[in-house]
Amino acid sequence: MFITFDHNLLIDLENDNGATGETLRQLVSFHDLGQITLRVSAIGASERLKGKTYAPNFMAFQERVRRLSQREIEILKPLGYWGITYWDWCVWGGDGTPESELEQRIHSVLFPKTEFKWQNYAQAKGIDPNQPTQAHNPEFQKWRNHKCDVLTMWCHIQYKGDIFVTPDKHFYQVTKRPALISLGARSILYPSDAVTFVNW
Repeated sequence: MFITFDHNLLIDLENDNGATGETLRQLVSFHDLGQITLRVSAIGASERLKGKTYAPNFMAFQERVRRLSQREIEILKPLGYWGITYWDWCVWGGDGTPESELEQRIHSVLFPKTEFKWQNYAQAKGIDPNQPTQAHNPEFQKWRNHKCDVLTMWCHIQYKGDIFVTPDKHFYQVTKRPALISLGARSILYPSDAVTFVNW
């Protein structure tokens, strides 16, 4: 059984966040015993760290993941984006490819009111999409966060995960969860529900 963690769960594990941390440790123990296989998307390396900075290299993310379990947690490669993903840890998906089409369908489910491409989003907000300071623009940060959520789900579906585990209520909305499942997400569960399912 392949279980995909969203990036928030890595943070909860690292910080040992109360009941959530205990629940996640149960899932990690199942992984350590080989009863399930935990996986994370490499797009997690592109998420902002404390202090609103980014990891200097992908090895820093690999080390974070490695510390969480006695058994290696699989890292899945997302579609590549210049200035967002790490180029040794992504895959190519040009316009019109099945991979890109899947990404666009996921995006339309999760963020139907947000433009898919940064250039279009920036223009809609009256921003020069090519300005060198865009990385520090709050609107770019918002668009980038949406892209990370989409690519996390893309990895889960593309690599045929069984359960996507997230505490983010956005994924459970009635307009989103069934649609994501129909795209191939199979199952989307809160951490406690995932433990119950694995134990069942």
